[in-house]
Amino acid sequence: MNRSSGRRMETQMNFWHDKYILIADSHLEGGTEKASRFFRMLDTLAARKPAGIIFLGDIFELWIALDGYEIPEQTHFTNWCRAHLNEMEIGFIEGNHEFFVSATHADAFSWITDRYHDLHGTVRLMHGDTVNRRDWKYLLLRRAIRNAFTKFLLILFARTIGPAVADRIRLSLKTSNMAHKKYLPRKELESCAGQCAAQGIVSLAAGHFHAWNQFNPPAGPPVTILPAWDNEKSVALLDCTGNVVLLPPGESPSL
Repeated sequence: MNRSSGRRMETQMNFWHDKYILIADSHLEGGTEKASRFFRMLDTLAARKPAGIIFLGDIFELWIALDGYEIPEQTHFTNWCRAHLNEMEIGFIEGNHEFFVSATHADAFSWITDRYHDLHGTVRLMHGDTVNRRDWKYLLLRRAIRNAFTKFLLILFARTIGPAVADRIRLSLKTSNMAHKKYLPRKELESCAGQCAAQGIVSLAAGHFHAWNQFNPPAGPPVTILPAWDNEKSVALLDCTGNVVLLPPGESPSL
């Protein structure tokens, strides 16, 4: 390697080492080329040695993290995360298509939550499915599924009617809040940003709404909505100041 290529490699690593990669809404299913491409992307991103990779939810089309429901790709994913825990911070926020992951696979992540996470106390990261309080049908469905009794039933019937129940859950999630997902609940997000400001939050980032959007609320930190990796195959970079930049497929920032 000549000196110029060595300096270029060092500059690239220095650029990435204090950045976080944000990924949302890949909606992976088993046995698909999309899932294979996703894991190849993770390997490429990990090689850049970022400060961390944070998954903002709905990484899988349906992930019920209980025996009898998980698919090989979900095992692959948690094993990949465990293998890289000593290299970087790996965070996971459960989306509306993921259940009980935080209870079953906490050891695969630096941190995991089914609500939101304040990165270094200054950047609020969330999936975004609970922001719109007018989407009451989905919020009721969320409450009906995310509880100990439903978990008990899913475990009890895992080997009989469990798969059929899981498929019903998947279809319900696909249609329950689709009408609300078609538009961005800007007022609700602005209200959320206002609450964040009082807590010293300087930036707010979410997924769920499947389309890239950035705006500055009248009061509160800037809001970023990530596009769905499922559609755009794009990820975002978060720097130490809370700034979020979208990376198109195959591109990296100019250095």
